[in-house]
Amino acid sequence: MKKNILLTIGIFCFTSSGIYAQNDFDNWRKQSNQEFETFKAKSEQEFRDFRAQVNAEFAEFMSQSWEKFQASEGIPIPPSPDPITPPVVEPENKPTTEPLPFGKVIPLPTPTPRPKPISPIQIPTPPETPLPEIVKPEFSFLFYNTECKVTLDNTLLFSLRDASEESTAKAWEILAGNQYDALISDCLNLRNQLNLCDWGYMQLLKNLSDRFLGKESNEAVLLQMFILTQSGYKVRLARTNNRLALLIPFQEPIYEYTFLNINGVKYYVMNKELKGQAFYICNHEFPKEQYFSWQTGQPKLTEKLTIPKIFTSKRHPEIQITVQTNQNLIDFYNNYPLSSRYDLYALAGLSETIKQTLYPALMHIITGKSKTEAAGILLNFLQTAFKYQTDDQQFGYERAFFADENFFYPYNDCEDRSILYSILVKDLLNLETVLLLYPNHLATAVHLPEDIPGDYLTIDNKKFVVCDPTYIGAGIGMAMEDYKQVKVEVIRL
Repeated sequence: MKKNILLTIGIFCFTSSGIYAQNDFDNWRKQSNQEFETFKAKSEQEFRDFRAQVNAEFAEFMSQSWEKFQASEGIPIPPSPDPITPPVVEPENKPTTEPLPFGKVIPLPTPTPRPKPISPIQIPTPPETPLPEIVKPEFSFLFYNTECKVTLDNTLLFSLRDASEESTAKAWEILAGNQYDALISDCLNLRNQLNLCDWGYMQLLKNLSDRFLGKESNEAVLLQMFILTQSGYKVRLARTNNRLALLIPFQEPIYEYTFLNINGVKYYVMNKELKGQAFYICNHEFPKEQYFSWQTGQPKLTEKLTIPKIFTSKRHPEIQITVQTNQNLIDFYNNYPLSSRYDLYALAGLSETIKQTLYPALMHIITGKSKTEAAGILLNFLQTAFKYQTDDQQFGYERAFFADENFFYPYNDCEDRSILYSILVKDLLNLETVLLLYPNHLATAVHLPEDIPGDYLTIDNKKFVVCDPTYIGAGIGMAMEDYKQVKVEVIRL
């Protein structure tokens, strides 16, 4: 009996202490949550206050007289360097025993991270007590036939009396209100979901703004400008003949776009229709604003497959590959600004649409082959599966292809083939490649695991063997005779 009483007392004490401990823990957790929510609310308010202050300062600067700048004509596209017909290998062509000469080595470009907002875009937190469900205002628009939706309705429409400093400043004050925060957040989410580069994001905002406020209207330009600045981009607003224009500074030079030199920085006028020689600029910086990068990847666009095309290698007729491209991606690339940064074209890679059919078929052929033999098979595929024509002949101007474009257009030339070959060798053989930029030609060189005879370069104590996709019939290690003693620029990939 005595033992039972003691046991009961022990259980009671243990249970009581457990209840008290649980209560203490619950109280501590509740207090911690309250402290965190207080801290979170304070931080969010500080972010909102900071962004509000930045936008208020911008509106104040915008209301003052804008500075006048003279526009410069766009940088002309360089003439096509390619021969009218591709050379065919000559039987007497013998490889050199000494490494080929080269000059400058262009380093691998450093990837540019996407810009970030000057402060996090805070969307109001829903109340703990649920309110009657409110239908979220949605606005739909197309981006290269890909449906996009954002939080937007007619309550957020605004208008400009004209393109004066006073009108734009007043409109900016309206845009800076937090009623547009959900829209900015949605746009940033779309940038991530669609894997958009800087150019792609700018085009997305243009499609949205034009659809909501009128194509190329001053209101559309201002909304696009506003979202870009809030997203962390370096951008300027210009006016000519009562029309607003967006000015974009790229890290890399681009061709054909009119530009203004502002404090040593080229700002490109995005509307090609505006040819005025004089522009008035609102030249005010945002904190941590970031230049646009020309670099691109593979945007995730709705698939619209083109007519199938068959590609066959002459030396290896067992290679017969049917390929379809995504018309929406082709249209996206067709609107991309032109550049001579061949390394960036190569780093963009191939789309999954083409990889799904091309890579298994090629892997089936090269599996079991040595790396050198496989590289030779891919080289002949590039030399003979595609029809050659210079860009001047095909388009009337010089342009490099993104890799997918080789499978869409009827012809390609030396830089297109070299860029595509470098991608195939890297993806399928995991071999290091470089581009060889001659005064009027582009080729490739590959660092092979086997030591084979042929024309080569020694770069950082590594042997890179010349592989020229435009030298028809040439095998690995065969450079065109005219270029063997020309100092070539090496472009790392």
